[in-house]
Amino acid sequence: MSTWLKLLPLEIDGVEELIEPVEVLKGDDTVLGVICSEDLKKIWSLYKSLRKEAELLAVEQKYTTPTDEEKGKVAELATKARALELIFWIGVQDELQMWARPQDFSHYICAGWKVAEFKRPEMPFFPF
Repeated sequence: MSTWLKLLPLEIDGVEELIEPVEVLKGDDTVLGVICSEDLKKIWSLYKSLRKEAELLAVEQKYTTPTDEEKGKVAELATKARALELIFWIGVQDELQMWARPQDFSHYICAGWKVAEFKRPEMPFFPF
């Protein structure tokens, strides 16, 4: 097992400052529930922190000539952030029992740790 996976529980436990979701509930979107789990809030916060760090480094690298190691760091941070995002959503679906929800809906987190859903627009089929 990789070192990151072994240390991930410690890294999650070490999150001291939560990064609150800022998205505003939109129009007719439906609130499915509120995230209560401190672990999920910490996973979200760690995900957002890694994603921000990856994005800031990527922007910086656009204006420099990054080394392979620097490029690798961005890839590492972005990939780990994506993994945490997936773990977060698995946890949310478990906590709010969302596994049986219709597949034509998308979900997002908004202020107050609310989980909201909206129906994805239907894409017209254009035979070519």
